[in-house]
Amino acid sequence: MVATTKAPLLYPLKMLGKMQRRAAIWILEAFKTFLLYGIEAIAGIIPINLHLQKLSERLQFRAHSLSSNHILQSLMEPKTYASVKPHPLSLGFLSNTNAN
Repeated sequence: MVATTKAPLLYPLKMLGKMQRRAAIWILEAFKTFLLYGIEAIAGIIPINLHLQKLSERLQFRAHSLSSNHILQSLMEPKTYASVKPHPLSLGFLSNTNAN
């Protein structure tokens, strides 16, 4: 069942990888025959799948750190982010020091 959830993502990931390769070749003014990972490493670009994974994890942490009355909280299921620890700078942990 895991393969069926990944199947719709294969083509977009392939296209993003091609665009990233073209960008790395353009940045370095390299030949098209160079290896992809070598070009990415020299250009300082992380592979697209790792970059997307990083963005996904950041989104999960950011969504979990929203206040309980935020409009997006009403759209998310409460059990979705139950295993994620809240960010130490989330609004629930901040104290009101300016209150009189």
